[in-house]
Amino acid sequence: MEPADINLDNTNTLTGFYKVLEANAIVLDRNHDITELLLKYKNKTNSDDEKQKLQWEIEAFLYSFHGSSIFSFSASNGKEIGEVSEYPKLDTHQSNAFTYLKLRSELSTSPLLKARYNHLIWKSIVKKNATFAINASENYIKAIAQCCQLSTTTESEYEHLIGRLFENLVAVVDEAKVNIDETKQVAYQLLFKFPNLSFWLKHGIIDDMLKHPKIFKPVDFENVLSIFDTPLKIVNSKTDDFALVNYHLPTAVKVAQKTKSDVKKWYNEIGLAYLRLAETETDEKRNWIKLDEYRAAIDAFRQSGNQQKKEETEQLYFQLKPEVRLEEFRIDFDEETIKKLQKFQDELKEKALTLLKQPPDFIYSTIANGSFFPKYDDVLMASKQNKNNFLDFVTTIYFDNNKNITRKSAEKDETQEILNTYELRMKETLIPFLHYVIVLGIKSGHLTSRNFLSFLIRHSWIGKPHTKTDLSRNPEITNWINQIAPAIDEFFNQVLAWGESKYYAPNFILCIDSLTLKIEGLFRNFSERLNIPTSKGKKKGMQEALAHDIINNEIIKQYFDENDMLLFDYVFSNEGGLNILGTT
Repeated sequence: MEPADINLDNTNTLTGFYKVLEANAIVLDRNHDITELLLKYKNKTNSDDEKQKLQWEIEAFLYSFHGSSIFSFSASNGKEIGEVSEYPKLDTHQSNAFTYLKLRSELSTSPLLKARYNHLIWKSIVKKNATFAINASENYIKAIAQCCQLSTTTESEYEHLIGRLFENLVAVVDEAKVNIDETKQVAYQLLFKFPNLSFWLKHGIIDDMLKHPKIFKPVDFENVLSIFDTPLKIVNSKTDDFALVNYHLPTAVKVAQKTKSDVKKWYNEIGLAYLRLAETETDEKRNWIKLDEYRAAIDAFRQSGNQQKKEETEQLYFQLKPEVRLEEFRIDFDEETIKKLQKFQDELKEKALTLLKQPPDFIYSTIANGSFFPKYDDVLMASKQNKNNFLDFVTTIYFDNNKNITRKSAEKDETQEILNTYELRMKETLIPFLHYVIVLGIKSGHLTSRNFLSFLIRHSWIGKPHTKTDLSRNPEITNWINQIAPAIDEFFNQVLAWGESKYYAPNFILCIDSLTLKIEGLFRNFSERLNIPTSKGKKKGMQEALAHDIINNEIIKQYFDENDMLLFDYVFSNEGGLNILGTT
């Protein structure tokens, strides 16, 4: 059911509207449509009091629960220059709004809505009141029961909602230590008393149980392994072996380890699934994938103790190796090299964890100082060593990221070789290091959009207001923090939600595109602050200079060293660089 299908023509009071909302809450929440119905009635009513109450309801539904965390996926500029606030902002939510939500938590007849109201109030108050956690968990349980009843008549339409509700349930129970036995009973019911529920959903329930060992003890996993037999009983062309080897069977191994059961059976099933995946690869160009699946099968059979299957697969691996053809040159690392690379990755992670022990301002400042970035002199020396001099007389054809063909003679190729070397250094060290720092820092709560924006406001020109005159000669104050804050806030929220919930698929497109498009504007603003012209005379008149022209201005260069300029060249250049303004 869509909000458009719900007729509100005869609904003229807020009480009457709430009856309609609560009767359809689960159906609407299945597709995240509750706010749309709230807006529909808000636009209809002429009562200012009703509009205000509905606005509080809408703001309550702008929060999203993912695992143990609550997110606001909106951001707005503050009243003061440089001030940016989450919208809505939980810790400063109007007291009247919370008072009204408490009233709704008591009067609502919908378990799903009551669960949300109580969970929101529980997460908002400094001095925790277990009553709200108890109410939230009890109503999550009732809402799950309602969804299960609907699932018996509408197949799997409500399974995703059931999974989200159970994830929220175990999160609040784990945090508040309430209704533990009742939550265990819900898990048992979902796993064993509803045969119509899919294996996909049951696997999600088991995964949540494993994530909360304080609630679910080994005894709670009794007979759980029998659930994994279901997808293995009927193996045919529709069997999702990719999901089996990457998600489902590794979970079975964890359950077996937790219950001290035989893990060899499940490793053996992993090996068989990899063999089935290999059989589906019939394209000779994909033999390298098939070979890797044989490798994975061999490793699984080794751990299962199935020596016969291991030897048979090793023979298949041996026979396929001569048939593998790669379009790119490949060098296989020996065991010693692989160990060194793994040790290097471990060292990068250890350095990142060491850095994360410092205050956020120190972390941001250390990264901004560029000490971890590849150095120009090192890159230049390495690029000269990599140069293939015997091909200097050849003109090579290149494809850029947009599949545009370019031809470069040998004498013009030095820049591209430098940038290629720089990119290799970035991928080897900097990007993995920043991945550990950013992802682990955000997930731990040590790095937040708020303290990052605060750092920019206090320690960079980006956060300083800039005054210029408009066409009417009136002063116009701008601040780039207001422009980039929503995208930064979105990036941090996406990383957080990604780590908190398996039901949330992150999407970084909007925030990355937004920041990318604003980079050129940042350089223009920097130039304006230095009274450097950002327009150039061309055949059609005066036009804005391109980012590359701005960066290469002699005055601008005085503010950056050669390491900075190499980074800018890599980011903006199409001659071996990322060319981010040309690929957005």
